[in-house]
Amino acid sequence: MKADSKGAPYERPLSLVLPRTSPSRVRVGIAHSTSLKRHLDRFIDDFPSEEHVGQDPVQFVHRYRDPADREIVGFVASAFAYGNVKSVLNTVETIVSRMGAHPAEFVASFDPRRDGRVFRGFQHRWNNQKDLSVLLWILRRFLEEYGSLENALVGDLSMQEPSVERILDAFCVRALGFGHQEFYSKRDLRERRGVRYFFPRTSAGSACKRLNLFLRWMVRPDDGVDCGVWSRIGTHQLVIPLDTHIARISGYIGLSTMHSPGWKMATEITDALRCFDGSDPLRYDFALCHLGIAGDCPRKIDRLKCIQCPIEPVCRL
Repeated sequence: MKADSKGAPYERPLSLVLPRTSPSRVRVGIAHSTSLKRHLDRFIDDFPSEEHVGQDPVQFVHRYRDPADREIVGFVASAFAYGNVKSVLNTVETIVSRMGAHPAEFVASFDPRRDGRVFRGFQHRWNNQKDLSVLLWILRRFLEEYGSLENALVGDLSMQEPSVERILDAFCVRALGFGHQEFYSKRDLRERRGVRYFFPRTSAGSACKRLNLFLRWMVRPDDGVDCGVWSRIGTHQLVIPLDTHIARISGYIGLSTMHSPGWKMATEITDALRCFDGSDPLRYDFALCHLGIAGDCPRKIDRLKCIQCPIEPVCRL
Protein backbone atom coordinates (compact mmCIF):
# COMPACT_ATOMS: atom_id res chain seq x y z
CA MET A 1 0.00 0.00 0.00
CA LYS A 2 1.04 3.61 -0.47
CA ALA A 3 -0.62 6.99 -0.52
CA ASP A 4 -1.50 9.14 -3.50
CA SER A 5 -0.54 12.80 -3.80
CA LYS A 6 -3.32 13.80 -1.41
CA GLY A 7 -2.35 11.25 1.19
CA ALA A 8 -5.21 8.89 0.42
CA PRO A 9 -4.16 5.25 0.45
CA TYR A 10 -4.93 2.94 -2.41
CA GLU A 11 -4.09 -0.53 -3.61
CA ARG A 12 -0.55 -0.48 -4.92
CA PRO A 13 -0.03 -2.08 -8.34
CA LEU A 14 2.15 -5.09 -7.79
CA SER A 15 5.33 -5.48 -9.77
CA LEU A 16 5.18 -9.19 -10.39
CA VAL A 17 7.50 -11.38 -12.41
CA LEU A 18 4.99 -13.96 -13.52
CA PRO A 19 5.41 -16.77 -16.03
CA ARG A 20 3.65 -16.37 -19.33
CA THR A 21 1.02 -19.04 -19.20
CA SER A 22 -2.26 -19.12 -21.08
CA PRO A 23 -5.46 -19.13 -18.97
CA SER A 24 -6.58 -22.41 -20.48
CA ARG A 25 -3.32 -24.11 -19.62
CA VAL A 26 -3.48 -22.91 -16.03
CA ARG A 27 -7.09 -23.95 -15.54
CA VAL A 28 -6.54 -27.40 -16.99
CA GLY A 29 -3.33 -27.79 -15.01
CA ILE A 30 -4.95 -26.80 -11.73
CA ALA A 31 -7.99 -28.98 -12.22
CA HIS A 32 -6.03 -32.11 -13.06
CA SER A 33 -2.55 -31.70 -11.64
CA THR A 34 -2.14 -34.17 -8.82
CA SER A 35 1.50 -33.13 -8.73
CA LEU A 36 0.73 -29.57 -7.67
CA LYS A 37 -1.71 -30.71 -5.00
CA ARG A 38 0.74 -33.31 -3.74
CA HIS A 39 3.53 -30.77 -3.38
CA LEU A 40 1.29 -28.16 -1.76
CA ASP A 41 -0.11 -30.68 0.72
CA ARG A 42 3.36 -31.88 1.62
CA PHE A 43 4.52 -28.29 1.91
CA ILE A 44 1.84 -27.26 4.43
CA ASP A 45 2.15 -30.53 6.36
CA ASP A 46 5.86 -29.89 6.91
CA PHE A 47 5.69 -26.11 7.28
CA PRO A 48 6.75 -24.98 10.82
CA SER A 49 3.75 -22.73 11.38
CA GLU A 50 4.41 -22.29 15.08
CA GLU A 51 7.77 -20.68 14.26
CA HIS A 52 6.08 -18.06 12.08
CA VAL A 53 3.13 -17.10 14.30
CA GLY A 54 5.48 -14.82 16.22
CA GLN A 55 5.97 -12.82 13.02
CA ASP A 56 2.26 -12.56 12.30
CA PRO A 57 -0.35 -10.23 13.87
CA VAL A 58 -2.60 -13.23 14.57
CA GLN A 59 -0.43 -13.74 17.66
CA PHE A 60 -2.37 -10.97 19.41
CA VAL A 61 -5.67 -12.81 19.02
CA HIS A 62 -4.22 -15.84 20.80
CA ARG A 63 -3.58 -13.77 23.92
CA TYR A 64 -7.30 -13.76 24.70
CA ARG A 65 -9.73 -16.54 25.49
CA ASP A 66 -13.03 -14.65 25.46
CA PRO A 67 -14.51 -14.78 21.91
CA ALA A 68 -15.71 -11.17 22.30
CA ASP A 69 -12.14 -10.00 22.98
CA ARG A 70 -10.76 -12.18 20.20
CA GLU A 71 -12.96 -10.70 17.50
CA ILE A 72 -12.24 -7.11 18.58
CA VAL A 73 -8.48 -7.67 18.75
CA GLY A 74 -8.62 -9.65 15.51
CA PHE A 75 -10.35 -6.84 13.66
CA VAL A 76 -7.96 -4.20 14.94
CA ALA A 77 -4.86 -6.33 14.28
CA SER A 78 -5.94 -7.15 10.73
CA ALA A 79 -6.99 -3.55 10.04
CA PHE A 80 -3.43 -2.35 10.63
CA ALA A 81 -1.78 -5.29 8.85
CA TYR A 82 -0.22 -3.17 6.13
CA GLY A 83 3.40 -2.12 5.86
CA ASN A 84 6.44 -4.05 7.04
CA VAL A 85 6.00 -6.75 9.65
CA LYS A 86 7.97 -5.01 12.41
CA SER A 87 5.91 -1.84 12.06
CA VAL A 88 2.64 -3.79 12.05
CA LEU A 89 3.53 -5.72 15.20
CA ASN A 90 4.66 -2.58 17.02
CA THR A 91 1.46 -0.76 16.08
CA VAL A 92 -0.86 -3.55 17.20
CA GLU A 93 1.10 -4.00 20.43
CA THR A 94 0.60 -0.31 21.16
CA ILE A 95 -3.15 -0.49 20.55
CA VAL A 96 -3.92 -3.64 22.52
CA SER A 97 -1.78 -2.56 25.47
CA ARG A 98 -3.82 0.64 25.77
CA MET A 99 -7.10 -1.22 25.45
CA GLY A 100 -6.40 -3.18 28.60
CA ALA A 101 -7.24 -6.72 29.67
CA HIS A 102 -10.74 -6.74 28.18
CA PRO A 103 -10.73 -5.10 24.73
CA ALA A 104 -14.43 -5.81 24.07
CA GLU A 105 -15.39 -3.93 27.25
CA PHE A 106 -13.06 -1.10 26.32
CA VAL A 107 -14.69 -0.75 22.91
CA ALA A 108 -18.25 -1.10 24.27
CA SER A 109 -17.94 2.21 26.13
CA PHE A 110 -15.45 3.99 23.88
CA ASP A 111 -16.16 7.59 22.91
CA PRO A 112 -13.67 9.22 20.51
CA ARG A 113 -13.98 12.70 22.00
CA ARG A 114 -13.76 11.55 25.60
CA ASP A 115 -11.40 8.56 25.32
CA GLY A 116 -9.39 9.24 22.18
CA ARG A 117 -6.61 10.83 24.22
CA VAL A 118 -5.51 7.35 25.34
CA PHE A 119 -4.11 6.99 21.81
CA ARG A 120 -2.48 10.42 21.75
CA GLY A 121 0.39 10.51 19.28
CA PHE A 122 -0.68 7.32 17.51
CA GLN A 123 0.40 7.01 13.88
CA HIS A 124 0.63 4.03 11.56
CA ARG A 125 1.75 5.20 8.15
CA TRP A 126 -1.21 7.27 6.88
CA ASN A 127 -3.66 6.40 9.65
CA ASN A 128 -3.59 8.56 12.78
CA GLN A 129 -5.09 8.83 16.25
CA LYS A 130 -8.42 10.08 14.93
CA ASP A 131 -8.75 7.24 12.42
CA LEU A 132 -8.11 4.65 15.13
CA SER A 133 -10.56 6.32 17.50
CA VAL A 134 -13.30 6.47 14.88
CA LEU A 135 -12.64 2.84 13.94
CA LEU A 136 -13.17 1.77 17.55
CA TRP A 137 -16.35 3.88 17.66
CA ILE A 138 -17.67 2.05 14.58
CA LEU A 139 -16.90 -1.28 16.24
CA ARG A 140 -18.79 -0.03 19.30
CA ARG A 141 -21.80 0.81 17.14
CA PHE A 142 -21.71 -2.69 15.65
CA LEU A 143 -21.68 -4.24 19.11
CA GLU A 144 -24.60 -2.06 20.20
CA GLU A 145 -26.75 -2.94 17.22
CA TYR A 146 -25.76 -6.55 16.55
CA GLY A 147 -24.27 -7.89 19.76
CA SER A 148 -21.09 -9.14 18.06
CA LEU A 149 -18.96 -8.48 15.00
CA GLU A 150 -19.93 -11.89 13.66
CA ASN A 151 -23.62 -10.96 13.63
CA ALA A 152 -22.79 -7.54 12.21
CA LEU A 153 -20.77 -8.99 9.39
CA VAL A 154 -23.08 -11.83 8.42
CA GLY A 155 -26.23 -9.72 8.64
CA ASP A 156 -29.10 -11.28 6.71
CA LEU A 157 -26.79 -13.29 4.47
CA SER A 158 -26.01 -16.92 5.16
CA MET A 159 -23.84 -19.93 4.49
CA GLN A 160 -25.74 -20.35 1.23
CA GLU A 161 -23.57 -17.60 -0.24
CA PRO A 162 -20.86 -19.09 -2.49
CA SER A 163 -18.27 -16.74 -1.00
CA VAL A 164 -17.96 -13.80 1.36
CA GLU A 165 -18.09 -11.28 -1.49
CA ARG A 166 -21.56 -9.88 -0.76
CA ILE A 167 -21.10 -10.33 2.98
CA LEU A 168 -18.04 -8.07 3.01
CA ASP A 169 -19.58 -5.48 0.74
CA ALA A 170 -22.72 -5.15 2.86
CA PHE A 171 -20.66 -5.00 6.05
CA CYS A 172 -18.58 -2.09 4.76
CA VAL A 173 -21.70 -0.21 3.67
CA ARG A 174 -23.13 -0.60 7.18
CA ALA A 175 -19.84 0.46 8.79
CA LEU A 176 -19.69 3.71 6.84
CA GLY A 177 -23.36 4.40 7.42
CA PHE A 178 -23.01 5.15 11.14
CA GLY A 179 -22.04 8.79 10.56
CA HIS A 180 -18.25 8.79 10.90
CA GLN A 181 -18.24 12.14 9.07
CA GLU A 182 -19.07 13.98 12.29
CA PHE A 183 -15.57 13.33 13.59
CA TYR A 184 -13.75 14.76 10.56
CA SER A 185 -13.38 18.24 9.14
CA LYS A 186 -14.57 18.89 5.59
CA ARG A 187 -10.95 19.12 4.51
CA ASP A 188 -10.13 15.75 6.06
CA LEU A 189 -13.09 14.13 4.34
CA ARG A 190 -12.02 15.63 1.04
CA GLU A 191 -8.30 14.88 1.20
CA ARG A 192 -7.99 11.74 3.33
CA ARG A 193 -9.75 8.41 3.36
CA GLY A 194 -9.30 8.23 7.12
CA VAL A 195 -11.42 5.49 8.67
CA ARG A 196 -12.83 4.63 5.25
CA TYR A 197 -9.54 2.92 4.49
CA PHE A 198 -10.53 0.07 6.80
CA PHE A 199 -13.75 -0.67 4.90
CA PRO A 200 -12.97 -1.23 1.19
CA ARG A 201 -15.62 -2.55 -1.20
CA THR A 202 -15.53 -5.79 -3.16
CA SER A 203 -17.97 -4.16 -5.57
CA ALA A 204 -15.28 -1.59 -6.33
CA GLY A 205 -12.80 -4.35 -7.12
CA SER A 206 -10.75 -4.21 -3.92
CA ALA A 207 -9.08 -7.45 -2.88
CA CYS A 208 -10.10 -6.61 0.73
CA LYS A 209 -6.95 -8.32 1.94
CA ARG A 210 -7.18 -7.24 5.57
CA LEU A 211 -10.88 -8.08 5.93
CA ASN A 212 -10.28 -11.51 4.39
CA LEU A 213 -7.39 -11.98 6.79
CA PHE A 214 -9.67 -11.18 9.72
CA LEU A 215 -12.23 -13.68 8.44
CA ARG A 216 -9.61 -16.40 8.09
CA TRP A 217 -8.58 -15.92 11.71
CA MET A 218 -12.16 -16.00 12.95
CA VAL A 219 -13.61 -18.77 10.76
CA ARG A 220 -10.96 -21.41 10.25
CA PRO A 221 -10.58 -23.98 13.09
CA ASP A 222 -8.16 -23.33 15.91
CA ASP A 223 -5.03 -24.97 14.52
CA GLY A 224 -2.38 -22.96 16.32
CA VAL A 225 -2.59 -20.23 13.69
CA ASP A 226 -6.26 -19.46 13.10
CA CYS A 227 -8.68 -19.24 15.97
CA GLY A 228 -12.05 -20.86 15.17
CA VAL A 229 -14.12 -18.18 16.90
CA TRP A 230 -17.10 -17.98 14.52
CA SER A 231 -19.63 -20.49 13.17
CA ARG A 232 -21.96 -18.48 10.90
CA ILE A 233 -19.53 -18.38 7.98
CA GLY A 234 -18.10 -21.55 6.47
CA THR A 235 -14.46 -22.14 5.60
CA HIS A 236 -15.61 -22.94 2.04
CA GLN A 237 -16.83 -19.32 1.68
CA LEU A 238 -13.52 -17.68 2.55
CA VAL A 239 -11.45 -15.79 -0.02
CA ILE A 240 -7.69 -15.63 0.20
CA PRO A 241 -6.12 -12.49 1.76
CA LEU A 242 -4.31 -11.28 -1.33
CA ASP A 243 -1.00 -9.58 -0.60
CA THR A 244 2.14 -9.17 -2.68
CA HIS A 245 3.53 -12.52 -1.54
CA ILE A 246 0.42 -14.54 -2.37
CA ALA A 247 0.01 -12.78 -5.71
CA ARG A 248 3.62 -13.40 -6.72
CA ILE A 249 3.87 -17.02 -5.55
CA SER A 250 0.48 -17.87 -7.05
CA GLY A 251 1.76 -16.73 -10.41
CA TYR A 252 4.89 -18.82 -10.04
CA ILE A 253 2.98 -22.06 -9.38
CA GLY A 254 0.10 -21.46 -11.77
CA LEU A 255 -2.71 -20.52 -9.39
CA SER A 256 -3.37 -17.24 -11.19
CA THR A 257 -3.08 -15.86 -14.70
CA MET A 258 -3.60 -12.22 -13.69
CA HIS A 259 -1.06 -9.43 -13.27
CA SER A 260 -3.25 -6.84 -11.54
CA PRO A 261 -4.23 -7.43 -7.90
CA GLY A 262 -7.85 -7.06 -6.89
CA TRP A 263 -10.95 -9.03 -6.06
CA LYS A 264 -10.84 -10.94 -9.34
CA MET A 265 -7.31 -12.19 -8.70
CA ALA A 266 -8.18 -13.12 -5.12
CA THR A 267 -11.17 -15.17 -6.24
CA GLU A 268 -9.22 -16.79 -9.09
CA ILE A 269 -6.55 -17.99 -6.65
CA THR A 270 -9.19 -19.15 -4.17
CA ASP A 271 -11.10 -21.03 -6.88
CA ALA A 272 -7.86 -22.73 -7.88
CA LEU A 273 -7.22 -23.82 -4.30
CA ARG A 274 -10.79 -25.10 -4.06
CA CYS A 275 -9.78 -27.67 -6.65
CA PHE A 276 -7.48 -29.10 -3.98
CA ASP A 277 -9.71 -28.61 -0.95
CA GLY A 278 -13.26 -27.50 -1.62
CA SER A 279 -14.21 -27.28 2.04
CA ASP A 280 -11.15 -25.35 3.25
CA PRO A 281 -9.19 -23.69 0.42
CA LEU A 282 -7.44 -21.21 2.74
CA ARG A 283 -5.57 -23.90 4.66
CA TYR A 284 -2.72 -23.20 2.21
CA ASP A 285 -2.65 -19.44 2.83
CA PHE A 286 -0.51 -19.03 5.95
CA ALA A 287 2.35 -21.19 4.73
CA LEU A 288 2.43 -19.69 1.23
CA CYS A 289 2.31 -16.15 2.58
CA HIS A 290 5.09 -16.71 5.11
CA LEU A 291 7.23 -18.39 2.49
CA GLY A 292 7.32 -14.93 0.93
CA ILE A 293 7.48 -12.92 4.18
CA ALA A 294 10.49 -14.92 5.37
CA GLY A 295 12.29 -14.21 2.10
CA ASP A 296 12.51 -17.89 1.20
CA CYS A 297 10.74 -17.25 -2.12
CA PRO A 298 12.84 -14.69 -4.02
CA ARG A 299 11.57 -12.33 -6.69
CA LYS A 300 14.29 -13.55 -9.03
CA ILE A 301 15.81 -16.98 -9.37
CA ASP A 302 18.23 -17.66 -6.55
CA ARG A 303 19.73 -21.10 -7.05
CA LEU A 304 20.63 -21.59 -3.39
CA LYS A 305 17.15 -20.65 -2.15
CA CYS A 306 15.17 -22.18 -4.98
CA ILE A 307 16.77 -25.61 -4.76
CA GLN A 308 15.76 -25.81 -1.08
CA CYS A 309 12.19 -24.69 -1.68
CA PRO A 310 9.65 -27.51 -1.13
CA ILE A 311 7.45 -26.31 -3.99
CA GLU A 312 10.33 -25.70 -6.42
CA PRO A 313 9.33 -28.72 -8.57
CA VAL A 314 6.02 -27.00 -9.46
CA CYS A 315 7.41 -23.46 -9.72
CA ARG A 316 7.49 -21.80 -13.14
CA LEU A 317 9.77 -18.88 -12.20
